[in-house]
Amino acid sequence: MRILYIWDADYPWDIRVEKICKALMKNGHDVHIAARNLKKLPEYENIEGLHIHRLKAWQNDTFNYLLSFPAFFSPIWRRFLDNIIRSNRIELIIVRDLPMAVAGIWAGERHKISIIFDMAEDYVAMIWDIWRKRKFSGLNLLVRNPYLARYVERYVFKNSDHILVVIDEAMDTVIKGGGSQKKITIVGNTSPLNCFKKYDIQMNENLQLIEKRFSVIYTGGIQMGRGIQIALEAIPEVIKKIPDFLFVIIGNGYATEQLKKIIEDRRLQDHVLWIGWVDHKKIFDYIRVSKIGLIPHFVTNHVNTTIPNKLFDYMGCGLPVISSDALPIKRILDEEKCGLTFKSGDANALSRAILKIYNTDFDYGKSGIEAVKRKYNWEEDEKRLIQAIRLFC
Repeated sequence: MRILYIWDADYPWDIRVEKICKALMKNGHDVHIAARNLKKLPEYENIEGLHIHRLKAWQNDTFNYLLSFPAFFSPIWRRFLDNIIRSNRIELIIVRDLPMAVAGIWAGERHKISIIFDMAEDYVAMIWDIWRKRKFSGLNLLVRNPYLARYVERYVFKNSDHILVVIDEAMDTVIKGGGSQKKITIVGNTSPLNCFKKYDIQMNENLQLIEKRFSVIYTGGIQMGRGIQIALEAIPEVIKKIPDFLFVIIGNGYATEQLKKIIEDRRLQDHVLWIGWVDHKKIFDYIRVSKIGLIPHFVTNHVNTTIPNKLFDYMGCGLPVISSDALPIKRILDEEKCGLTFKSGDANALSRAILKIYNTDFDYGKSGIEAVKRKYNWEEDEKRLIQAIRLFC
């Protein structure tokens, strides 16, 4: 089939978009991506057989931002999608996340083709998290209003021909919102098994330090909602029992300077290694030489209906996992016996969990590897994805 994947941000890069599109290509489909263009890249590009169509970029950054804003009612996006669909004879649309889902549904209706909604996260719950902290202004007040988003979500659940979700708990959200269970397929945020093949790591100074010390690693977005500050609070108690403890932070985000100031104010420099951004393929080197993988996210409705990639990355690399008690993560860690959870936001509970793993003889890491080989890998998720696509062939 000729398939269009609608993505409301710049491409490259997004790991889920890449995995889904490459899986479709591998199974014989001709895949196109419709993407935003804030980076002012070429309007068309072919990357290893994947057709990338980007919105026209305006030289003025403000105009470029506003005119390309991913609003489902945007006439610019409507014309953009219609042109791609007609000129490439698209036969199936997959649209990622809620902001462009209605636009995808309407495009499908205009061209009489089916629409699959890729619900990579509970968008309404995510917007509520942000809304509670600071109200949006301008165009965001309308298109990222959680009250409006709830109505949009229900419309999308009822009018999509099929829905992809990342975890069981997200399926419950779709059903409660009026979607049909028969039209839902779980396609998780897992990694391919070849990511976990053993190979010689090209050691550098940072990797040597991480391997030498009792290192707990965090990878991902650097945001206050990710609970990194809770891990920093736990360090003074942990180092009483583990003097060589090292907290490794990999990622980038708006809270970088704020968290670095906390490290400096609390004089934690000897026990924190701030790596910053690392290419995704290189992240596995850092995980492999660490002792524990950490997911300290504050628990919210959004966190309770999604699953982070790093959970399976840690498990596949054989690390015990310590996470806050988000429902899907706690369920997996308990079922597979590959880690521990602590009460969200409780630094003392986190320090106890670290010390428990430090002192135990139980091989949480081995359990994680076995679970990934058996169930939590992209090969298994890809099978379900392709089965869902075959419904429309």
